[in-house]
This record gives sequence, C-alpha cells and structure tokens, in this order.
Amino acid sequence: MVSGKHVFCEKSITVNSRQLEECVAIAQEKGLVICDGMTLLHMPLYKELKKKIAEGAIGDVKMVQVNLGSCKEYDVKNRFFSKELAGGALLDIGVYATSFARYFMKSKPDVVLTTANYFETGVDETSEILLKNPDGEMAVMALTMRAKQPKRGVVAGEKGFIEIYDYPRAAKATITYTESGKTEVIEAGESAKAPQYEVADMQDYPACRKTPCFSYGDIRHFHRIYASN
Repeated sequence: MVSGKHVFCEKSITVNSRQLEECVAIAQEKGLVICDGMTLLHMPLYKELKKKIAEGAIGDVKMVQVNLGSCKEYDVKNRFFSKELAGGALLDIGVYATSFARYFMKSKPDVVLTTANYFETGVDETSEILLKNPDGEMAVMALTMRAKQPKRGVVAGEKGFIEIYDYPRAAKATITYTESGKTEVIEAGESAKAPQYEVADMQDYPACRKTPCFSYGDIRHFHRIYASN
C-alpha cells in the first residue's frame, strides 16, 4: 500500500487492531482498497440469499447460529496455536463464523458476550460468542480448534429459516418455511470457484469505486471481539 497498490490478503487480515488501524490509515490516505480473502462474502449463493431475505422469504431475521470446529493435532509449535501468527479458534476459523453472522445482521452488534477455554500458548482453544445489534437481531457462535464440528450456519426469521452446510464456500442452501413446513433448495455458484469469485470482486472494487462487502468498521469490531475473549 505504501507503494500505491491495492491489497487482497489472506485472513486474518491482521493479528490485532493496532496493525489494522495502521493499514486502514494508509489505505484511506492513498485511496486504496485493502480486503481480506473471506470466501463466503464473495460466493454467488450468499448474494441470492440476501435477495430472498430482502423479498421477505423468511420474514425479519431474529437469530443467526453458526459453528465451526477443526480438530487440530496437539502441538504447541503449530501455527494454529501461535498468538504471533493469528492462531486460535477466533482468528483462525472464527473469521468465517463472524463473517457469516455479520453478513445476515442488518447492523453492527453493540453487545458482545464471550467465554473461552485457552490453550497453553495463550490462544483460545474453544470460544463461545454472543452478538446482539440495535435491531434486536442476535447471533450465537461456537468455535473450537480441538473438536470437529460441522460447518453449519442457520439464519432464522419469523416465517422460516435458512440452513447452510459447509458455509465458507457454500453453493447450496435450504429454506424451510415455518407455516407450511415446505422446503426450498437454493443453488448458486460452485464451491471450487471460490478463489475466482474473490478475485473478480476485488478487481471490481477499485474499478467501480465499490466498497468491499465487509467494511473496515466491521473488521475493527472483529478485533474487539478477540480482545474481549
């Protein structure tokens, strides 16, 4: 960025909020885009689901539930458990869950409640996070680095709920309508093309002066979650 280049980087975008603020300041000063590679934010499926929600398919969103568990081998020297290398449940896999929750919430959460079990290196081995925003929407996130969980996300509204498996690169979702019990399957995109969707969106941001779908303010909030853990 110092050389005037837009930046698309692997998650987690930085290890802490101080580093992020420094990057944001440079990007704003030079009119550049800095964006982390969060696959789900670029998948065609999520854009279709946003349209369905906007059309009132499930009514007002009330609750988001999302979990991810990755059973990593016990190794204190592994990057997954290193504070300096953005290890731990929240910064390594929790970025997917946080992005999922925030994507379906109308506004940024103003209430954050967390609890965690810590690995001996000081990173969170297991985290439970509850978010609530001014619109009354809530999200519950369950993360662990030492036990396998399905990559499952649920968006629940007054009229039905959306269920998505393997949500980081999902191409399929099921909507269940509460009153009738009927289900509708939504399919869009291909999981294998996730990196291509990311690159295509990143190319559009500076060319069309678009704002990345996850703002700097949201990412700052993500680091505040980590600090509260």
